[in-house]
Order: sequence, then structure tokens, then C-alpha cells
Amino acid sequence: MFKKTELHADLVNAMADKAGVDIGQEILSGHLGASALRGAVMLCTHCSHVGECQGHLRDGPQGVVPDYCLNKQMFETLKG
Repeated sequence: MFKKTELHADLVNAMADKAGVDIGQEILSGHLGASALRGAVMLCTHCSHVGECQGHLRDGPQGVVPDYCLNKQMFETLKG
């Protein structure tokens, strides 16, 4: 269970970086709460596109969140 959660926490953080979202700054500014971040990680654990996600994070264009990402709306909102 913890390995899966750790993997998806890493994916959420990496996707935030790919999207151009500074998670730490969003938390400090009050735009993202700890419970919302935890919820994003838990939502990510339900994704069936982990391999595609890892490929996108490695090779995809900067600033783009794929449509299959369950947290796309959150990242787009935080990007402004």
C-alpha cells in the first residue's frame, strides 16, 4: 500500500512540475491545502494510465497535462 501511495505521490509531484505548478509555493500561498494534495495523490492511485504518465513525464512537452490525468483540472486551475 505504501509503495503504491509513494509512487503516485511522486507522479503527482512530477506532473505538477511538468505542468509548471510549484506545489510548495501553492501550499505556502494557501492555494492548495494539504488535504487537497492528499486527495490528488489518492485520486492518482486510481489511474489506469501509469505507464503512459511516466512516458509523458519523461518525454512529453513542458506545460501539458494529458487528458487522461485524473488531476488535470486541479493542475490547470493552479496554473491559472
